[in-house]
Amino acid sequence: MITKNTIKQIASLRQQKFRKELGLFVVEGRKMTEELLHSDFSTMGLYATEAFLTDHPAFTEAEVVTEVQMQQMSGQDTPPGILAVVKIPEQNELKTSSSLVLALDGIANPGNMGTLIRTAEWFGIHDMVCSMDCVELWNPKTVQATMGSLFRMKVWKADLATYLQKAKAECKAVYGALLEGEDLFQMQSKPEGILVIGSESHGIRAEVLPCITHPVTIPRVGGSPTESLNAAVAGAILMAEMTK
Repeated sequence: MITKNTIKQIASLRQQKFRKELGLFVVEGRKMTEELLHSDFSTMGLYATEAFLTDHPAFTEAEVVTEVQMQQMSGQDTPPGILAVVKIPEQNELKTSSSLVLALDGIANPGNMGTLIRTAEWFGIHDMVCSMDCVELWNPKTVQATMGSLFRMKVWKADLATYLQKAKAECKAVYGALLEGEDLFQMQSKPEGILVIGSESHGIRAEVLPCITHPVTIPRVGGSPTESLNAAVAGAILMAEMTK
């Protein structure tokens, strides 16, 4: 039977401070939990309500909790009825294998981060390198927005400028999403290398710009006054075109 202390600890994982301190994060929902249980991530606890298990009897390993207990643990206004506590994996040596690597510079919105991870997997990009100030991967909104892709992607946090400087020195192509650059839709060759997407507010920062070898832009049609695209939307368009 779940204890009050366990419920309190799980509830505390809504805050980054405690996720970092305990080395744990939370996954909620049927699909996300299924994806988790088929991954290499270590599940430290799995909890479900009787109502959920009645509709989804396959989750036999889940510990039964009351609706009130699930409400106390869940970070969602309407808990989906199943919740897992997961160990944050240790970061391995940065060693990418995808022909095209996605690099994120200062992405601050957890929804955008999660969507970019999910979109990258859709287009066959399995390696991502994030600047140190990108939003935390284990933020509940980030985790939820990935819809399970997080469990299959290789994502590193690193000093992005240093990583890109090394890549450039090794003659790797570094594509940067900028307002001025080569028309994305006019590119002739299938790109290989690294695609850099900047933050929602400031784009690619000054110290990263010298690392860009191939500036690319998504052309604007007509006289739209819109200054820029949402980072996740821009990333999706770029990845779709650059991997086709």
